[in-house]
Amino acid sequence: MEWKYVKQLSSEENINDFECMVKYCFPDEFRKCVIQHNGGRPSCKVFDTNKTKERELKSFLSFNKEDRETVWKIHEWNAEELSNRYIAFAIDNYGNLICFDANNDSIVFLNHENLEIEIIAPNFNTFIENLYE
Repeated sequence: MEWKYVKQLSSEENINDFECMVKYCFPDEFRKCVIQHNGGRPSCKVFDTNKTKERELKSFLSFNKEDRETVWKIHEWNAEELSNRYIAFAIDNYGNLICFDANNDSIVFLNHENLEIEIIAPNFNTFIENLYE
């Protein structure tokens, strides 16, 4: 899989700082992905949920505070909807969020209009493996 628009991670401490803020530790596979592809857009970006088919990921969120679409901004803007349970790390073209479920590390889709949750994958590796064009 190829990645476009990757933003150089200014410091790995940004990941640690965000984890401390949200009180959640990301899986190692995700940390490695952020270090290599921070804020990037994968070439395989289509995914299915337990309720819908062919949703499309726009991009991963950046961990650099100064970038346009960041985990920091999304968490601040959606704090009530995320309710300390969902940790957003990517978005679709409509502002919906792809998140970790902090209760079990699964990956979920959060519809920002009706706050409905759809299950995507049991973990980050499976999420990445299941992305398609």
